[in-house]
Amino acid sequence: MESRRTQLSVTKETSDTPITSEEWVMAWAVDATTGQPRYILELGEDNRGGQCNCKCPSCDQMLIAVNAGKTVWKRRPHFRHPTGAAREKCVIVSARKAVDAMFARQQQIVLPCRRRSRELEGLSGRYFNAWVEQSAETVGITDCTFEDKTRALLTLNDGRRLLVQLVGRGEASNGGNLDNGITARIEIRADDPAMAHMAPEDILSRLELSWSQGCWIRHWSDDALDVDAEAQARAQAAAALDWIEDDDLPEDLSPAERRETLLHREVKAILVRERRIRVPELNAIVDWRYANGHVVSKCWSQPAEEITLSSVKLEVHLGRSVPDVIATWVTEDGLSHSLLIEVTVTNPITGERIERLSSFGWPALEIDIGRMGGVVNREEFTRLVVDEVAGKRWLYHPTLEEERSRLLAALKADEAWAVEVEQRKQAILAVTATDWANRYLDAVRRRWREQSLFGDQLPDTENWRQSQADVVEAIHSLGEHGYPATLLDEYPLRRVIARILSFHDGTGIEYRQDSWGIINAILCDVAEARKWHTLYLIALKIYPPPLSDVHRDKVKAWRNNVVKSIRHEEDTYVRETTYDRMIGLLFPEMRPALREPFGTPLYIPERERDDDSWIENRTDSLDQVSEPRSLPNAPHNIDSRLLDASGEAASQGKSPILFAKGYAGQIEGLSVEQIVNRLIEIGVARNKWMWS
Repeated sequence: MESRRTQLSVTKETSDTPITSEEWVMAWAVDATTGQPRYILELGEDNRGGQCNCKCPSCDQMLIAVNAGKTVWKRRPHFRHPTGAAREKCVIVSARKAVDAMFARQQQIVLPCRRRSRELEGLSGRYFNAWVEQSAETVGITDCTFEDKTRALLTLNDGRRLLVQLVGRGEASNGGNLDNGITARIEIRADDPAMAHMAPEDILSRLELSWSQGCWIRHWSDDALDVDAEAQARAQAAAALDWIEDDDLPEDLSPAERRETLLHREVKAILVRERRIRVPELNAIVDWRYANGHVVSKCWSQPAEEITLSSVKLEVHLGRSVPDVIATWVTEDGLSHSLLIEVTVTNPITGERIERLSSFGWPALEIDIGRMGGVVNREEFTRLVVDEVAGKRWLYHPTLEEERSRLLAALKADEAWAVEVEQRKQAILAVTATDWANRYLDAVRRRWREQSLFGDQLPDTENWRQSQADVVEAIHSLGEHGYPATLLDEYPLRRVIARILSFHDGTGIEYRQDSWGIINAILCDVAEARKWHTLYLIALKIYPPPLSDVHRDKVKAWRNNVVKSIRHEEDTYVRETTYDRMIGLLFPEMRPALREPFGTPLYIPERERDDDSWIENRTDSLDQVSEPRSLPNAPHNIDSRLLDASGEAASQGKSPILFAKGYAGQIEGLSVEQIVNRLIEIGVARNKWMWS
């Protein structure tokens, strides 16, 4: 059988210690009779001189064996040309002949490994490289035949033949024609003249090194290795979804079109095999412009989810459409649903195709492979198709249409409601806050009259329900006018208003006692409720009830106790001013007294008024403020710092004068008077007692 041919190269470097041409000697020659290589130290005394019967392997001149057979010499034994020193070419050829001789003595050699590679261009233009290797092997030599001066044919113990080419300087290293029976070739560079006088064991050592470091020019298995490497390269490309071998594809398809077909088929095969897919979230956003130009939005979403497919059908005809995949799944309620899946690589889905798909009323999902990233293997591609949502989008989903319709209806309803609310608000604002305050008090009176008929039971009459509705309406309307009325019908405010209204009307409201009975209930208040006592005392002063002398004395003692506590800076009777403005609206006669800081956190004790003479003539009226004396050339940064600090003080319940006294020490060159004047000038404070 004729074997396949390969080529392989082995190169041997020159000796570590180069010699000059004058030092070249020949230790190797050729027997003139047999043509076999002869080594000088193997000759005896009877072969000395011209009796050696050896000739030069290069020029064929008979040689003289100098010092042959001697064991002691001044110059080592060697072969010499009769005409003088050997030419360089003769020495080199002698070195090759020495190598030839050593092949006959080698019983076993180690052939180096053989590596072959093949490169394949994938459909995407990416290259795939594959390497295969024939392991190194130890072989025995059964025969060595010298074909000519430069070639030796080794027959291995398994019958294979190896041609060894010895190459000299300036000679071609690509070999010549080979006989058909020779299946491998190796080259050993033997152009180092030093080898011409080496001993056999040194040359054998070099040959062994050459074999171990060899590189093949040709090898028996090259064709098989090439086939294997190419197959592996194709396998790599196929694993990367970059190669397809399909005879049923049209021949005129470009590589890009073939790859698109490959990926398209792969996605459908994955869905058939896996029977599951993760679909992206659903998002519906609707904008609506109100009549006033204001744009509002509403949105709805459903998170991504994985659905288990009960069936997967490929390329089923639906009228004029042929979706890539029709998948079916069953929800927890037992209902079956269908899903259309379109696979795209480079060509986008047209609007006309989307319209056709949506006409079936089923969800339509696109899997755009072109958006899934770079080169991946089949396992990674399966994960992208099944488990990821990147590259997937809804072309149509009936739920989205339903939700958009619902959101749009909700936006229109919101607008109608907003219009109605605005109309109601305008109707409320058309009525003055004073009128709403009177309506509130009137509704409270009517509610109490109806409730008093039923004792401790909650009445369920039309009159009571109407009066309760009127209370709620009035509270809401007062809030629209900017008053803090939300908690007006909740305790403790409800109790506070009822007590003041009882003094105002001279009869109990939500109390079955007379005025003294109500006062007596007030005097029994727990500590937390006593902060409202200044309001009751103001009401008793403005709406004095008929009391006995004894009761008047008790009220006086109560008043004195409250005043004393406040002047001693105790917190028991200090009220927050949050509701003072609203109480002043409900009971206008109390308004002047409510403006006074006494009994509030704005009150400054007498001991702190020692240096207030400069401002004692300033009116506390909300409408009259005398022209303040300004800070000379006050920089803007001082005003900014003053605004920040005064805002913090106001939130803590400090009055402007109290704040100014503490702040004067922080700003060098500003007096308390200048700070108060500046607060009034920039509109932060109305006067030294009240903030704007």
